[in-house]
Amino acid sequence: MRRNIAVLFSILVLTLIIAQTSYSNTMSNLEIYVEGSPVENSFTGYARIMFAETLRNYTEVSVYIPFEGGLTIVNITSSNGVLISDYYLENNTVSFLAVNTSEITIYFTVEAVFEEAGIGSYMAFIDLTKYAGIRFNLTMNLAGTYNVEPFYNTRYSNGNTLITITQPGYYPVTIYLTPETTTPAQPSNNQGRTLILVAIIAALAVLLALIFLIRRKK
Repeated sequence: MRRNIAVLFSILVLTLIIAQTSYSNTMSNLEIYVEGSPVENSFTGYARIMFAETLRNYTEVSVYIPFEGGLTIVNITSSNGVLISDYYLENNTVSFLAVNTSEITIYFTVEAVFEEAGIGSYMAFIDLTKYAGIRFNLTMNLAGTYNVEPFYNTRYSNGNTLITITQPGYYPVTIYLTPETTTPAQPSNNQGRTLILVAIIAALAVLLALIFLIRRKK
């Protein structure tokens, strides 16, 4: 009898959990930001999820982090101040349960985003195909000033290169440094006159030496 009651109680609890758990279909905005050095190939960043309405029931949230390479989750926080410690990471997709929150931020580090394509040239592939149907903003803040191909939305600030993408798709990104060219300094007018005067004096000195040698031989 007691065993039957325990089984019924377990089924009831499981039913309640399933009834209160839904899937995240109210995501309204996604903001992804990373910063770091393509040379060191190490980046830190976050993915901030905003929902159209507060998640009242336990909701399963899954977010794809669109960078190839070694991804490590640092922590996950919600707008109600709760730290989410239980999550599942597979193929750069982070999944967890959330409740009573309208915003969640996933902090992460990622290595080996870029591949060296040549001297001062690096390439990365950014997969944003999974973001169709939601508003999102991806910003890559790269240490250094690079030319970007294709250009996308690129700007420069404080010696850094910022690339912003807001449309779903699969993006190959190539960045490269422009070789610096230096122009030899042109002498000033005074320097030019001094050089001419020195050349004349040197020529006169040679001429006088030749005259002296010729007369001496005679």
